[in-house]
Amino acid sequence: MSQQLLLPGIDPPPRPLPRPRSKAQRAEPMPHSLFFALLPGAQDASTIAALGERMNFQHALKGTVVEAHRLHVTLFDLGDYAAVPRDKVEQALAAAATLPPPAFDVVFDEAMSYAKSQALVLYGDDAGVEALMAFRQRLGEALADAGFKPKRSFTPHMTLVYARRKLEKHAIEEPMRWRAGKLALIDSHVGQGVHEVLGQWPAAALVSEATEA
Repeated sequence: MSQQLLLPGIDPPPRPLPRPRSKAQRAEPMPHSLFFALLPGAQDASTIAALGERMNFQHALKGTVVEAHRLHVTLFDLGDYAAVPRDKVEQALAAAATLPPPAFDVVFDEAMSYAKSQALVLYGDDAGVEALMAFRQRLGEALADAGFKPKRSFTPHMTLVYARRKLEKHAIEEPMRWRAGKLALIDSHVGQGVHEVLGQWPAAALVSEATEA
C-alpha cells in the first residue's frame, strides 16, 4: 500500500467528513391508472361482497371489505398516467368493441392472500376460469393489433378484502359461481377511491361516470 510522504513538522491532512447519505425519494404515484376488467352483475356482486364480509369476520382479518359496486377481475393493466391519454383510450375502446360482449360463468373455489400483499382474493382452477381465459386471450389479441403490448402472464382473481394480515390458501365454504356479463375500461383515480368507467360492454350499458368508494 502506498503511503503519503510528509515533511517534518507538518501534520497529515484531516480525513474528509463522511457525506450524509441522501434518502431516495419515493416517486409519487400517477393519479390515473387504466385497466380492462370483467364486472359481475348486481346480484352476483352483492353475494360476493357478503362472502367478503363473512370471511373478514371469520378469519379476524380486520380489513376493509371491497364494496359490491367495486368488485371486478382485472384483465389487462394499460398503465399509469399523469393525465388520461385520450388517444390510448380511443384505441382501447375501439379494440374492445371488436369483441362480442362477455356472456359466461366464472367459478372461484379457493381464497388466499395474493402475492406479497395482504389482499384476500378469490380464484379458481382451470375448469372454472377456462371461458374467462379464452375471452382475455381474444381481448389481448385485439389490443396487440391496436398497438398495445398486453402482458401474457395472468392469474384470474377477484379481491374481496384489503386485510391486515395474510391468510393461507384454502377452499371456500361453497364455490362462488358468477356471471361475467360486462367488460369495462376503467380509469382508477389513484388515492381517491374512484373508478371512472370510460367504456362498458354491452353497448346498451355504456356509461361515463365516477363511482365513489
